[in-house]
Amino acid sequence: MLETVASVAIPFILAGLGGLLSEQTGVLNISLEGCIASGAFFTALLITLGVPAPLAVCGALASGALLGLLLSGIHMGLKANLFIAGMGVNILVPSLSGLISNGVLGHKGTIRITGDYNLSPFTWLMIPLTLLLTFIIHRSNFGISFRAAGVAPRFLSERGISPNRVKTSALSISSAMASLAGAFLAMRIEAYVPGMSSGRGWIALVLVWLGFRHPLGILFSAYFFSLIIIISNITLGNLPFTILKSLPYIAALTAFIIANARQHSATKY
Repeated sequence: MLETVASVAIPFILAGLGGLLSEQTGVLNISLEGCIASGAFFTALLITLGVPAPLAVCGALASGALLGLLLSGIHMGLKANLFIAGMGVNILVPSLSGLISNGVLGHKGTIRITGDYNLSPFTWLMIPLTLLLTFIIHRSNFGISFRAAGVAPRFLSERGISPNRVKTSALSISSAMASLAGAFLAMRIEAYVPGMSSGRGWIALVLVWLGFRHPLGILFSAYFFSLIIIISNITLGNLPFTILKSLPYIAALTAFIIANARQHSATKY
């Protein structure tokens, strides 16, 4: 049971930690959902084309990083609303995946992959990864730059560092981590299925706030949330599917409102 909870939590942890990185710079990565889908799609596609699994995962990471750059360009370059830009990326990914799949494989929809993927070591690798990220955010110059970009951009500018460049880097890394979550999902079920992200990106955003914007808080929140999911699948199986599927989006909307209220309060004072 414990290992099952830890395994279910992996996508939430990866995407949640990625969301935290961008949030530290003052930019909430709304595109996590699309990045998870992108990572799953490109992992399955590349493996189907004969690419070794490790390189396929690297391809998934690259797809996420590019989506982060795209979101940064739309939001900071074109001055588009962050929420609308992020939603645009979330809508773009499934459509683009269908086009690529149809052009390369000759069909849309599910992409099945086969292979002996030993994912067990990754189950408990999340704990040292979280500890490492905690050190990076709170003890390294890298983390200081990220946090300064969110709360004191002038501090960076006076030292010749572009706050927007730091935010772009954060979005790119954040999106790559979410894509890694998608790659894990695809390899775990040995397939890419349209819509397989199933709100995990939105839940990851919620975990950033449930975890008090701290890596360890996100880790424990992800484990708790995964336990609730497993229990609900067993005990609430009779509830309408539409109700269960809407819960992550309701929670994500609530978190987004809280984030905006907090940002408005900080600006006011």
